[in-house]
Amino acid sequence: MTTTTTTPVLDIPIVIRGRIIEPGDDAIEFGGRAGARFRQPDPHKYADQLVLADPSDLRDLHDTPIDEIIDFLAELGERLVFDKNPLMQRAYELALEAGEMTPPVLRPIYEQFPAMFRRDRLSGQVERKLGKAYLDGWVEQGRPGQSTVRIRAIGTRQLHIIAGNVPVTAALTIVRGALTKGDTLIKTPSNDPFTAAAILRTMIELDPDHPVTKHFSVAYWKGGDEEIERRIIRPSRIEKLTAWGGMASMTHIQKYLVPGIELIAMNPKLSISIVGHEALDDDEAMQDAALGVALMAGRMNQTACSSTRVVYVECDDDEEDLARLEAFGHAIHRAFLGLPPHESTAPKRPDPDLEDELRAIALDDEFYRVIGDTSSAGVVISRTAEEPVEFADRLANRIVNLVPVPDITRVPRWVSEETQTVGIFPEPLRERMREDLALHGIQRTLPLGTAINHQDKGDPDQTLGLPHDGTEPLRRAVRWVIDQSAEPV
Repeated sequence: MTTTTTTPVLDIPIVIRGRIIEPGDDAIEFGGRAGARFRQPDPHKYADQLVLADPSDLRDLHDTPIDEIIDFLAELGERLVFDKNPLMQRAYELALEAGEMTPPVLRPIYEQFPAMFRRDRLSGQVERKLGKAYLDGWVEQGRPGQSTVRIRAIGTRQLHIIAGNVPVTAALTIVRGALTKGDTLIKTPSNDPFTAAAILRTMIELDPDHPVTKHFSVAYWKGGDEEIERRIIRPSRIEKLTAWGGMASMTHIQKYLVPGIELIAMNPKLSISIVGHEALDDDEAMQDAALGVALMAGRMNQTACSSTRVVYVECDDDEEDLARLEAFGHAIHRAFLGLPPHESTAPKRPDPDLEDELRAIALDDEFYRVIGDTSSAGVVISRTAEEPVEFADRLANRIVNLVPVPDITRVPRWVSEETQTVGIFPEPLRERMREDLALHGIQRTLPLGTAINHQDKGDPDQTLGLPHDGTEPLRRAVRWVIDQSAEPV
């Protein structure tokens, strides 16, 4: 007897400037990447309403003091506590079904949302990256009584095409849109279609008529739907386009870029780790480095841009060094399996295509060693110097590729702007390599295994408004306008 399980179809709304539009007779059903189904009102019917036609309609938010906006966001954050907010719980359940993360890994991400809206962090972020005075008025550039030039940061009409691999992107986008006094449309991803709407619905419950609430919209449409995108992505409606995504989607969006639309690109990224020979010379150092690699690759179950996939290890290609490299691989595999559930778990499902790749190269034990599999965790050891596996960019399910490199200083030649985060062991090696790595395009170096969002142990203010993927999104989201007078004022 065969039993058929039907996945429930969840209803999600379109939100347009404080108005919630629930699915009705016009609803369209969509599918998440991992099998979830959801219904939404037909986005074609609302495309012209999703964007702000008249920039003068931004005046209410433009005139709202930034401290009032920060106070509003801080109050919103208090309402995003996971255990007390059914909307956030529903967003989590849909993201769990539609995405690749497991419950122990995904839930802590939702639990950190209130902290992202803390008043002190928002205030410090704005002051450091924009300056509150520039958002609230014209700032004199000369000495008092001698200035003829003033500058102001002006809010813009923004479209954010966000990624869904890590739901924190939805909250980050809402914060950035509000802090830059922008009219913000968020296109949600199929693997996280409800988180942004859940936050905005909570915002509407807080105050449906607040200027911030009245300048956020959110909807899903299938990527590549040119009928919708040509009605939205035009200079008369959109001035700033922030796009997250893979190579195909980023290439597709280029066709809409004309004078008057600035692209703030969060391009697809891959991350690596670099391990000095010290990890092979000493057993204690090997265990430390192995845990570091496991954390760099295992956090968020290797779904983030910051997740390590290739590990370059300072290692000669003689049998003695390669044997130590293999021992290092076994240590990493054990470290993967020992990570606490809130850091990492076995994946939700094996990757059959990746498993086929691993089985194929495992037959060639002269050039590769394979430890583990895609159902739990794994390590692929390249035995030929400087040669990652051909499918290195598709490594997932907590699988890394160890690549021996006799001269570790050559690694910067293999990175580019596509390389986001580089974890390095030991610390002196990080300090020695950071300049060359930066020149070749990487966006962040850090000690191997360090959590990117836990860098504030000494001084919390040092993490306020950090660059993102080598750029400063807050500064780019506004338009910097000069006002000049004939005489000092």
